[in-house]
Amino acid sequence: MVNEEFFFISSGILEVQPHVVTVLSDTAIRADDLNEAAALEAKKRAEAALEDQKSDLDVAKARAEIASAAAQIAAIKKWRRK
Repeated sequence: MVNEEFFFISSGILEVQPHVVTVLSDTAIRADDLNEAAALEAKKRAEAALEDQKSDLDVAKARAEIASAAAQIAAIKKWRRK
């Protein structure tokens, strides 16, 4: 019997062996716990921060937050299709 679970994983390493999958990650969220409204709001806030860029660090941080929120939104949409 195969047990399938869906997670959003951010920044890490994945090792797949015949009977074991190991994930070392900064962020791992079960699909059931993903919140599309929160991800959309985070993306909106990061886009606003990008417009108010004050330093290269601010730009890099805003771009990373946009990418993470967009990835969460994509994961939610993919999970819903399953």
